Amino acid sequence: MKDFLKAFLSFGLATSIEKLIGFIILPIYTRYFNSVDYGIIDMIGTFLAVLSIFGLLQFETSLQRYYYQSNIVRKKLLVSAIYFWVICFSLIMGLVIYIAAPFMSLYFFKSKEYMWMIRTLSFQLLLTNLSILGLIVLRFEKENAKFLFVILVKVLFSLLSVYLLVIKFKIGMMGVFYAQVFSLLFSTILVTFFVRRFFVFRLSQTFTKKSIRYSLPQIPARIGSVLLGNANRFFMLGYLSLAAIGIYSVSLKLASSIQLVNSAFIMAWTPFLYTQFKKENNKIIFSNVFPLICGVTFLFVCLLSLFSKEIVILLTTEDFYSSYKYVGGLTLFFSLYIIKETVDIGPRIMEKTKFLTYTFALSLIVNLLSLYFFIRIYELEGVIFSMIITNLFLVIISWIVSNKLYYIPFNPYTFILLLFPALSLVITIMYVDINLGYRSTIGFLCVIFYSGLLYRFYRNFIVIINKQE
Repeated sequence: MKDFLKAFLSFGLATSIEKLIGFIILPIYTRYFNSVDYGIIDMIGTFLAVLSIFGLLQFETSLQRYYYQSNIVRKKLLVSAIYFWVICFSLIMGLVIYIAAPFMSLYFFKSKEYMWMIRTLSFQLLLTNLSILGLIVLRFEKENAKFLFVILVKVLFSLLSVYLLVIKFKIGMMGVFYAQVFSLLFSTILVTFFVRRFFVFRLSQTFTKKSIRYSLPQIPARIGSVLLGNANRFFMLGYLSLAAIGIYSVSLKLASSIQLVNSAFIMAWTPFLYTQFKKENNKIIFSNVFPLICGVTFLFVCLLSLFSKEIVILLTTEDFYSSYKYVGGLTLFFSLYIIKETVDIGPRIMEKTKFLTYTFALSLIVNLLSLYFFIRIYELEGVIFSMIITNLFLVIISWIVSNKLYYIPFNPYTFILLLFPALSLVITIMYVDINLGYRSTIGFLCVIFYSGLLYRFYRNFIVIINKQE
C-alpha cells in the first residue's frame, strides 16, 4: 500500500502539472476565441482521440502486462517490438489523416478552411503514441524524476508556444495546433532519449505474437471507451451547434480536473494490482481499498459541483458562464471511470481481456441510445444525463463480469451510500441556482459526511494490513 501511495503521489504530481496547463490556457482561449471557435478546436481534438487508437492498437497494455515478467534482455525485446509496431501503424494512420483532411473539414465543418488544422493531427498522432510508450517505460522503471522532467518540458514548451503563436503573433486557431505539435515534439524526443537503452535492432516474433494476442481483443473495448467520451460531440454537431460544443468543452475542461486523480490512480493502480494479486489475502485487500477510493472520489465530485460557478466566472468570459451547470455532471462521469477501474479486476487478472470489449460494447449501445433520446428532449442537459447513465451502467456491468471471473467481495450498499450525495448534487446544480452561502453549508456537510465514513473505512483497512504483516 505504501508503494501504491508513493506512486500515486509521484505520478499524481506529474500528471497534475500536465493537466494544469489546460486551466492556464483556458482563460487565454476563452478570451481569444468565441464559443464556435472553441467548439471547432474541441472537435479536431476529438478526431485525434478517436484516430490515435488505430496507431497505438492497445500495444501499450501489452507493455504493461509483460514488463514485470521479463529480465533486462527480454524487456529490451518487448519494448523494441512494441515501439516498432506502434511506429508503423501510427505512420499509416498519419498518412490517412493527411489525405482525408480536406474531406473531413468539408463534411464536419462545411468548409475546407480547417483542413490544415486537421493535418497537424498526422504529426500529433505519432508523437503522442511514442510519448505514451516512453512514459510507461519510465514509470515501470520507477524513474520518477525523469518522468516528472519530461512532463515539465512538455508543459513549458506548450505554454511558450501558445504565448508566441496565439497571443504575440496572433496566428489564431492554427496557432493552437502548432503549439500542440511543438510541445509534443520536444517532450517525445526527450522521453525517447531517456529510454533509448531499451532499444535493440531485433524484432522479437515471440513478443509480437504475445502482444497481439493480449492487445487486439482490447481494441474494440478501447474504441468503445473513447466513443463513450466523445460520441456526444458528433450528436451535438448534428442536433445542436458548434457553439453548444464550445460551452460543453469548457465544462469538460474544468470537470477533467478529476482526470488528474484518474491518471495518477491508473498509473499507480496497475502495478499495485499485479503485486497484490500474488498475496493470499488479495481479495480482502481489494475489497477494503474500494470504499476508500469511492469516498475520496465522490467527495471531490461534490465540492467541484458546488463551487463550479465561481471557477467558471474566474477562468472564462461571459459567453461561457452557463457552462458551470454541467461541470458537476461531467466530473461524476469521469469519476465513474476510477470506480470502474477498481472493480474491473477479473478480466485483467485472468487475462480474459475480451470481456473488456464486451462490457464497453454494451455500454456504447446504452450511450448511443440514451444520447439519441435525451439530446432531443433535454438538449445539452440530455448529453450530461446520457453520460452519467452510460458510465453507471459500465461500472455495474464491469462489476458483474469481473466477479464472475474472479470474485471480490465489494460492497454494493457502500457504493450506493457514497454515490447518492454526489449524484443528487450534480442534478440539482444543473437546474437550481443556489446562492454561495447555502452551497458553502452543503459543502461543509459533505466534508463531514465523507470524512466520517473514510475514517471508518481507513481503520478497517489498517487492521487488515497489520494482520498481513
